[in-house]
Amino acid sequence: MTIRACIIDDEAPARRELKFLLGQIDDVEVVCEAANGAIGLKKIREHCPDVIFLDINMPGLNGLELSQILADLPTQPLVVFATAYEQYALQAFDVSAFDYILKPFELERLQKTFAKMRKIVHPPVSPTEAPPALPALESGNRLLKIPAYKNDRIIPLAPDRILCARAAEGDVLIQTFDGQYMTKSTLNDLEQKLASHGFIRTHRSSLVNLQHVAEIIPWFNGSYKLVMNDRQKTEILVSRYHAKELKKHFDL
Repeated sequence: MTIRACIIDDEAPARRELKFLLGQIDDVEVVCEAANGAIGLKKIREHCPDVIFLDINMPGLNGLELSQILADLPTQPLVVFATAYEQYALQAFDVSAFDYILKPFELERLQKTFAKMRKIVHPPVSPTEAPPALPALESGNRLLKIPAYKNDRIIPLAPDRILCARAAEGDVLIQTFDGQYMTKSTLNDLEQKLASHGFIRTHRSSLVNLQHVAEIIPWFNGSYKLVMNDRQKTEILVSRYHAKELKKHFDL
């Protein structure tokens, strides 16, 4: 099945280069492109691509601003930031970017991106399976349930169901194996409640359950990227400031 892509970059040579490389990948089709964020948003709404390759430094509506608008669409495309500047990586993952690639583009790097993406855009059909039960990190932990909210319902979440929690635009969102929930707790409150259940702060805006970390990838300037063990392979950035805590827990 084809993965539909859109390229948004104010530099025409960069668009041509990326479009040429994407054309070398059999199941990828570039369905639209744009030279700025405003036109790009219009084309995204018209063509409904699966993934957006998005430059960050653009006149007018820049890539980070556009990605925040995309988060409000009924059907959200995956966002891959494609830029010449590595210093925006932290901000990119703050807005839940799927990936972050640097110019000049390389076919091998793009193929790795799509290898992960296929599992999300076209997941294999299989019976629904509950995630395996994981033992508590410490004995004697009191029973703890985090109240979460979805569609006017209150869902008590056990810590081992939670992959991570993220703060964004004044809200705190809890990510589980079966979806995303709102919580009225602050990230600091959650950090205190969940510390004894194997959660650590990985960034000023994110909290992660270490029991569900599948991979640890060294990233830019002493930071790390975590790949979680859910079906979507959720990725979470660990800032350089918080990497010390991660290293302590995994003896890195």
